[in-house]
Amino acid sequence: MTDFLEQWASRSEANAKLLAEEVLITEVTEAIWRAMEEAGLTKAELAKKMEATKGHVSQVLNGNRNMTLRTLADICFALDRKPSLRLEARKTVDGWQSGRREDFHIRKTGLHYVQVDNVLTPSNGWKSAA
Repeated sequence: MTDFLEQWASRSEANAKLLAEEVLITEVTEAIWRAMEEAGLTKAELAKKMEATKGHVSQVLNGNRNMTLRTLADICFALDRKPSLRLEARKTVDGWQSGRREDFHIRKTGLHYVQVDNVLTPSNGWKSAA
């Protein structure tokens, strides 16, 4: 997240809400594009599998049409994917957390890390990591 957007979001609850909406839309759309790329599908092929028009798929993926949960489920089904959702608490300065959070486990050490942006933080076994 850019400093500008973080500052803008911290100015009001309405700004923070709007930014959260846009971030979610972007993350979902990018995940769909990645899944399409991995499956080797074009928008036309995805539309055919969904029994929808290419125009409808284009509008959804370009943000010109609101993506409902039903549409997301249809897209995931056509991509042979199962959607998942994780709700995380907002935490950090000014009530907004930027970046992407990923959890991963290192088998050899048994440590579990959380990555937010480029920062790794051990979430268990932190004493053995020190």
